[in-house]
Amino acid sequence: MPTGVMIQSACVNNPDVDIVFHIIADENVSDNDRNDLSGIVLPFKGKSVTFYTVAKDTSGYDFPALANRYNLPKAAYYRLFIADTLPKSINTVLYLDGDTIVRHSLLPLWNIDLSGYALGMVCDAEGWNIEYFNRLRYPSQSGYFNSGVLLINLEYWREHDVKSDFLDYIEKHRENIKYHDQDVLNYVFHDKKKSLPIKYNLMHSYLWESPLYDYWLHEKEVLEARKDPVIVHFTGAFKPWDKYQRKLHPFSSTFYKYQNQTKWKGVKTDHRPLKLRLINFVADVLRSLGFKNEYPGYIEIPPID
Repeated sequence: MPTGVMIQSACVNNPDVDIVFHIIADENVSDNDRNDLSGIVLPFKGKSVTFYTVAKDTSGYDFPALANRYNLPKAAYYRLFIADTLPKSINTVLYLDGDTIVRHSLLPLWNIDLSGYALGMVCDAEGWNIEYFNRLRYPSQSGYFNSGVLLINLEYWREHDVKSDFLDYIEKHRENIKYHDQDVLNYVFHDKKKSLPIKYNLMHSYLWESPLYDYWLHEKEVLEARKDPVIVHFTGAFKPWDKYQRKLHPFSSTFYKYQNQTKWKGVKTDHRPLKLRLINFVADVLRSLGFKNEYPGYIEIPPID
């Protein structure tokens, strides 16, 4: 559902642009799911959806750290095989996580020159943490990026056989990997990446009342992104479509606007296991009694969509 809403938003805001949505899937994506996603683009001129079976290289591979954060499936690592999975005729691709919303034309982003770079990315607002660099073992001056929005130079990936670098790092440093493919991409491309404006990947931590990054250094860019982001990325534990939300994301109305244009109008989900529901309940009670710190607050943003 969130991926379908993202596709809807991209189509609505790019009416005169031909777009092919390349969806890499495995056996867990049913025919009904595929039909739902394909059906979204039918009313839009020049839009299509193509499904790919994940590269054979991933079958049976022992990916690390899958159970240590939100019980992510191995699909979190499929991004590393994208240069082999997509046709060789495709030299550039814009990767978007399923929990993003597109608000404007993607052409200015698409037309950014990536010559000599493996990818274009937006620095993670929480990427200041020295723990990241000590754990992954590369210089902190290189920074740490979020992998949810990436302009990928597939020609570079193939020419430099970066898949071998990915797998080599996983094999030798699997105990250091915490954030899955994102960690791997950051290590391999720490000196081969091009920085993009924050407005192309406005993460939830750029919306906190008390920033945990050098706000003064990025203030102008952050304020521009908050005022009129091109891509909103609903990072963090609480999503607009969750029934249980401790804090409502400032751009939740943006998600609902496009969700209400799809078959999933008004749908909210709750996939928390019983243990997590109990933990959330106890934590909320402790917060109400003042025994536990409040979840970081968001800045006030009037609904803009």
